[in-house]
Amino acid sequence: MDFYSGLFSVGSLKVLLFSVISYFVYVYLLKPALHYIYIVIHYHGFHYQPKSFLLGHVKQIWPNFPFPIEMKTVAGNLYEKMLKIVGPNPSRSLSVLWISIFPVVFASGHEVVEKILHRTNLKRPHFCKFLGLGDGLISSEPDVWKVRRKLIEPFFTTKKMRDHAKHMYEEVKSFGQQLDKEVGKPVDLVHQIHTSTLNIILKTSASIPLEDSIEDKERYVELVSTVERNAVKRAANPLYQLDWMFKLFQFSQVYYKAISSTVEIINKMFRRRKQLLKDSSSNEPENQDLVGLLEGKVDEQGLLDELITLIGAGHDTTAVALRWNLFNIGNHYDVQEKLYKEIIQFFPDDTPIDDMDKLKECVYLEQVIKESLRLNPSVPGTTRVLEEDIMLNDERLIKGSMVNVSSLATHYDPNVYPNPTKYDPDRWSPENASKIPKTAWIPFGYGPRICIGYRYAMVELKIYTAQIIRKFSLRSTRPHGSVSMLYEVTFQPSLPLEIIMTPRNNNQSNF
Repeated sequence: MDFYSGLFSVGSLKVLLFSVISYFVYVYLLKPALHYIYIVIHYHGFHYQPKSFLLGHVKQIWPNFPFPIEMKTVAGNLYEKMLKIVGPNPSRSLSVLWISIFPVVFASGHEVVEKILHRTNLKRPHFCKFLGLGDGLISSEPDVWKVRRKLIEPFFTTKKMRDHAKHMYEEVKSFGQQLDKEVGKPVDLVHQIHTSTLNIILKTSASIPLEDSIEDKERYVELVSTVERNAVKRAANPLYQLDWMFKLFQFSQVYYKAISSTVEIINKMFRRRKQLLKDSSSNEPENQDLVGLLEGKVDEQGLLDELITLIGAGHDTTAVALRWNLFNIGNHYDVQEKLYKEIIQFFPDDTPIDDMDKLKECVYLEQVIKESLRLNPSVPGTTRVLEEDIMLNDERLIKGSMVNVSSLATHYDPNVYPNPTKYDPDRWSPENASKIPKTAWIPFGYGPRICIGYRYAMVELKIYTAQIIRKFSLRSTRPHGSVSMLYEVTFQPSLPLEIIMTPRNNNQSNF
């Protein structure tokens, strides 16, 4: 009895309570803080550009920090900073960008891609959540991502791609007719292309007819652009990283309102789909779309997150890639004419460009697109939070570090691509492509978390490019290399990518 009395005495309970509190303080506060201090000290031993002690490189990106600034200025400064920090320097594949006291390791080169983006490093950094994609494939934690990816993969099978190609051509044919109004004058097709690619992804993923909900689609394109700029602004500001602190600033109201508006439009599209199916005789979509694939397998919020992710990322990255591709083609007459001859060989006159087998035979078409994606990848790179220590070039990257693999620097490595700034589709000819390491071309990422829709995007780019080149000859109004990129969620051009389109007559070029 005395034993139990002593065991549950006030003094014993105080010791027990102190031990429990000490354990939680150590595990959840002290240990992470000490590890973070270790990371900060460790990466001060890496290469980095001169910086401020407390603000790091923030003032170089955001000169009047913390006061308001035009986001185009931030995106342009960030791009220029990236070129200095992790440019295609063969002798240096690792460098550090400091957002205040937070280090972000930038890596480049095909040798490091395999080690960083392999199967054990699946965790995305916290700022992926800034895009408002919830737990969609881009931003979800590894456990959720693994389950969702398996559920979504059937949407991109070869059989489904044949169905998607037909829907793509249906929209692209209409898009080509719209371009007839733009011939003979300088035009940046930014609005037309983004709206058109959105039409396609909404048709294939949610069975929304191409001609349906036009106003909502146009509004959504504008909102996606706003959300992306806001996400970059938040990521570049150390005061905006923590949610509770971010909500103290007025900008947070603008930020959350834009995200809320995009969710509202997708919900509206979701309701529109239900109404269309209810009014149809079969009560089912013509082909199983993404919504039908996921319904009953994930909860409603999960379905919404994946729909927002696929629609947002699926239309925007393809649109940006297409704009750069047309601009590059418009600067190279010889490439354009060679491409045109190949296209009319497999798709003469008004032959529908939706045959997957014939598209595969258009070898030069793929070379042209791959070279444009090398020079102007849609996204700046791929970021991971390391789940284990990694040794790269005799330097240790620590578990918990945020590491960005730069697609641009990797694509401009002169050891892999001689004269890397030159536009040369022949780099990708069968005899030359075999010499290029698979990890030296990463516009869609690499490894397990590679973009799930990369085949979809390539087919879409081929159909758009083939239809436009078949109908028009193109001339860019600015020379190749004269338009820099803005480091946003996607690599937007700093100036309009204007082209002049001239109709082709009877398979003859009017360049």
